[in-house]
Amino acid sequence: MRPSERPTAARRRSFSTAFGALILLATGLATAGPHRSPASAAAGPATTTDRPNVVLILSDDQRFDTITPRYMPHTMRTLVPNGITYTNAFVPDPLCCPSRASTLTGNTSSRTGVWANGGPIGGFKAFIRNGDQNRTIATDFSAAGYRTGLVGKFLNGYPQGHWSYVPPGWDSWFATPTGKYYDYEVARNGHKSHLFGTSPRDYVGRVETNNAIRFVGGADGSQKPFFLYLAFTGPHEPAKPDPRDVDRFGPEWPNGEPLSYEEADVSDKPAWVQRDAAEWPRHRDYFVNLHAHMLDTTFSIDREVGRFWRALPENTYVLYASDNGELWGEHNRGGKVVPYNESIRVPLILAYKGTSSPIARGTIDDRIALNIDYLPTLEHLAGVPHRGGATEGKDLMTSARPSFEVNHVGHAVPTYCGVRSLNWLFVKYATGTQELYDEKADPFELTNLAQDPGSATRLAEMRSRARELCTAGPHPEPWPFS
Repeated sequence: MRPSERPTAARRRSFSTAFGALILLATGLATAGPHRSPASAAAGPATTTDRPNVVLILSDDQRFDTITPRYMPHTMRTLVPNGITYTNAFVPDPLCCPSRASTLTGNTSSRTGVWANGGPIGGFKAFIRNGDQNRTIATDFSAAGYRTGLVGKFLNGYPQGHWSYVPPGWDSWFATPTGKYYDYEVARNGHKSHLFGTSPRDYVGRVETNNAIRFVGGADGSQKPFFLYLAFTGPHEPAKPDPRDVDRFGPEWPNGEPLSYEEADVSDKPAWVQRDAAEWPRHRDYFVNLHAHMLDTTFSIDREVGRFWRALPENTYVLYASDNGELWGEHNRGGKVVPYNESIRVPLILAYKGTSSPIARGTIDDRIALNIDYLPTLEHLAGVPHRGGATEGKDLMTSARPSFEVNHVGHAVPTYCGVRSLNWLFVKYATGTQELYDEKADPFELTNLAQDPGSATRLAEMRSRARELCTAGPHPEPWPFS
């Protein structure tokens, strides 16, 4: 969209503002006083005599704006009022395996070496080859005397052909394959499970929750505190909901159809966006259906979250997030991997179940939060030392960042690297193309200001910061800032 066509002020409502307002209204917090949870209101680490349980719940490809009373009523009634909702949560690389590797280690792809879902620089094999399995959140909690468990998706490329493999640090292991809702097998504690079939009881969300509840209930008789990584299969494509939720929703928009949906003028955007726009009519019906199915499946996940929350004991932290977002036709594109809001933004809630909460209950935090921050934050709250060397993540209880590197190595789009702050996004592609967006005035990223003479100073500032971030560690070639 050209600068003269930018939306009026009445239509410029930022994603974080709309989401924050929705959370406040839905939970009745709008009159409860200040809602921001500043770093100065940090929770202290747990003592060794009263160590909390810790759960990290990860959904797959869930948009940040689907945490609403309509699509996730249980989450809104349990996690949100008992914790902190981060309205500016992002992932540096919006693709499944790189994002999950970052969640597990607290480091970006330049340190994990996981840049893709497969091949020589991606997937489960790259993670293991680089030795990341020896420095995860699980190895830290295990070394600190916690019993640890994984239920759900591990990394792309696992478990097929690796059924007997269980990474270090995990006491209980129940790993499901990517994107399978029925007719699947599970890697269970070093063995291949029986075939889960097509009956409602085999629905993967129910199975994952059943095993998570069994773990937190201490089926092994252990009295140790626990750390659980619960990674739901949904709402990842093909997004099959629980039988109770089939056709529950249509292709609705949580905050109304965005201005970027089927964007009419993409002449200021990179060639790959223009190519996608030309091909969009062929793919439109598929993504309209996927859009509806993902909402249905999100509702199914929410039911499992509610069931799981009821089974949790007191003195338990729960962090809920997604590995990346999903486009439903914004900029004439479906899917992820792009640097735009719908792709890199994720839901993030940090809650506490207990009578006396160590964190600011029922608050909203608008600081930047990243998936690499989950490890240091949860370890701080539990009093668990990190043993795998320094991480790039920051403790959300005590730290903040003004900006972060956003990148992706060519998968459907050219390789790019750039910088995102609260108010600006700059991206440079390996092809040389640049994008610059004013996120405050143009939250739907309609107007690329990279060629706007009036934005030359801002462009230079953002490009300089991007060069600093994008050359700080190893990266594959071709790279935008070689």
